[in-house]
Amino acid sequence: MKRHPIVAITCALLACATAEAGAQAPAPSARSFALANSYMARARGYEASYWNPANLGLPDGPSFSIGLPGASAYLNNNSLSYGQIADLYGEYIDDATKSELLADIRRDDPDRMFELRFDVGAHAVAASIGRFAFGVGGVGGGNLEVSPNALELLLFGNVGEDGTGGDFNLEGSQAKAWAMSSAFASYAQPFTIPALDWLNTQFSVGATLRYGVAHGFVQLNERGSLLTSDPLVLDVEAEVMNSTDADAGRVWSVDLGAAMDYDSLLTLGISLQNAFANISWNEEDFELTSYTITADFDSTSLTDTTRTFSELTLEEQQRIIDTLDETDVPRRLRLAAAYRLSPKLSVSADYTELIGGTLRASWERTFAVGGELRLIRTLPLRVGLATDLSQLAYTGGLGVHSGPVHTDFAIGRWGVAGGDGLVTALSVSVWGGSSGY
Repeated sequence: MKRHPIVAITCALLACATAEAGAQAPAPSARSFALANSYMARARGYEASYWNPANLGLPDGPSFSIGLPGASAYLNNNSLSYGQIADLYGEYIDDATKSELLADIRRDDPDRMFELRFDVGAHAVAASIGRFAFGVGGVGGGNLEVSPNALELLLFGNVGEDGTGGDFNLEGSQAKAWAMSSAFASYAQPFTIPALDWLNTQFSVGATLRYGVAHGFVQLNERGSLLTSDPLVLDVEAEVMNSTDADAGRVWSVDLGAAMDYDSLLTLGISLQNAFANISWNEEDFELTSYTITADFDSTSLTDTTRTFSELTLEEQQRIIDTLDETDVPRRLRLAAAYRLSPKLSVSADYTELIGGTLRASWERTFAVGGELRLIRTLPLRVGLATDLSQLAYTGGLGVHSGPVHTDFAIGRWGVAGGDGLVTALSVSVWGGSSGY
């Protein structure tokens, strides 16, 4: 039995914290995490800009709100659970256990890629005054795809899973990452329908406009690497495409939403995040670096060549242009409801469908429910459950509301049965008057 701390540490990095996030959007609050993101109909004040700008026009909104600097993070893989990694960390890992890990990753598909995705988001400031909201924030994200042969090589070395050795074709592995910052402004317009006045119902429509800078984009592609066993030779071919300027492009988007409030008891909402959006890249600010590595028992050689966009062939330039043309912010359709059962208990439900975009890491679709209990008004307790029909998330949290200052904390598991992780979040905000649910 051999000790493999590097393998354990590597696997630990591949199954950590998760939470829904989205490119070019301010970070959601700890309250939303604690409710498993069943939050769209609940969001008020500056938080409405992310979830549904129409909520700024509902009658139970605050007179003002301020979100102090905060951040969120999503890191998830498609195969290994947090429990698996926790059990293995710092322990001896025998071949049988490594075979189980490899089987979980492949899942009866020898060509299945291991995927690691992450999103990070932060807002420097976010605030609302009446039906207006504004703020400044930044986001980053990326994903890593590792080929099955590369994983087998990582776990078992060049002898392979069967112990007899062989050739390993590492083709298919790739990675990319990006970073953006943006400013946003939101507005909502309430209105009533005279025929429904007897229901004490109020409606609202709203929009959020974002404009920002794409600070960077990098993509690594493996292009035919091979490890042969006889003779033992490693040949690596890879290339990295990256931007060279902090102002690599411009991005803008518009969110649209509508909401209905019934007697301050029931809220219904629909929103389309990034209903209209565009990223324009400065292709001339990109360069391409090619790497060639050859290694055997006697020597190792490394060759790298970097060329600017103008130095590339027309075919290579077109490849960069096509890659950038395929990048787009995520588009999400959200449907939501929240109901106040009593002054101390409220429940909510959200359905989210990802309908486009490539710069994202969240589930394709999500159904989430959550509840908030206020036995003590200043200490709300929250629980949530979410699923994409193949995996689960369960979350919880609490708040400490001291006058206008709200401190909220959340913790939970995300992606159970599908490669899960642990999520934690902390946010601090200031509210004037009511803050809805």
